[in-house]
Amino acid sequence: MRRDLFNQKTWESAWENDPNTNVKIMQRLGQVGSYNTEGFRKWAKSYDEMSFSDEGRQRSNRILSWIEQQGVSFEGISVLDIGAASGVFSISMARKGAEVTTIEPSSDLATMLAEHAKKHSVQVNIIQKPFEDFVEDNNKQSFDLVFSSMCPAISNWNIVEKALGFAKKYCYISGMSSRKENHVMDELLPIIGVDSQGIGSSDMAYLLQLLFLKGYSYQSLIERHVKIVDIDIENVVTKLTEWFVEYGIPLEDKLLKKSEEYLRETYTGKIPLRMGGRFGKVLVQL
Repeated sequence: MRRDLFNQKTWESAWENDPNTNVKIMQRLGQVGSYNTEGFRKWAKSYDEMSFSDEGRQRSNRILSWIEQQGVSFEGISVLDIGAASGVFSISMARKGAEVTTIEPSSDLATMLAEHAKKHSVQVNIIQKPFEDFVEDNNKQSFDLVFSSMCPAISNWNIVEKALGFAKKYCYISGMSSRKENHVMDELLPIIGVDSQGIGSSDMAYLLQLLFLKGYSYQSLIERHVKIVDIDIENVVTKLTEWFVEYGIPLEDKLLKKSEEYLRETYTGKIPLRMGGRFGKVLVQL
């Protein structure tokens, strides 16, 4: 067993086959590969609004400031932003003087990104395709910094290695490092008589272990962020299915119905939802 702890292939295989990586959780939720559905378009619009809100921009500035504290200057460097979404990081890096290329598979998010670039008077090279396709088409291109924030494409060591292969100086990767915290679900568990399996994204644990075993130099930070948002009870009821999957709870009609009944009996109007979790970020120096 101790020998396996230091075996790179053991960790690579475990990551590849783990059912609780971020991308596999998102696949169970139908959030990966379905970019043309109405549900995804609604999510993309909501995500864009959240990203470019005052709180969202403060978060992105905090993350970029952390990268700068590690000795990275964005002025004049080339950046590849993998899974750029609507571009809150891309726009900020471009405004700091970086030459930014973005990879974003969703046409809706790529369009939003172009609109934000125009609004903020910055030049961003937008490539609308999955990172896997970009890898196949551009295996000789490189960038000073490869940047990936909470991107489901970074789903195993093979993909990480390809991302590192595009980086000349630095590679930044962030992701969940725990189960998402959600006090409404924690409140519901004893009501419906179900024990959560405690499922949470396991990617950060594999990433850090493999970077260590393979001898990379890196800085890392794990932070816990929690916020309270008022959500309309109808939206909470709509999200129950998604939250059940995240918590590893069977999607049984009786459990969903009991949960909805409890919420409607307990709350009126909006529910003050406390949510968050632990987030990890890693900057690899090459």
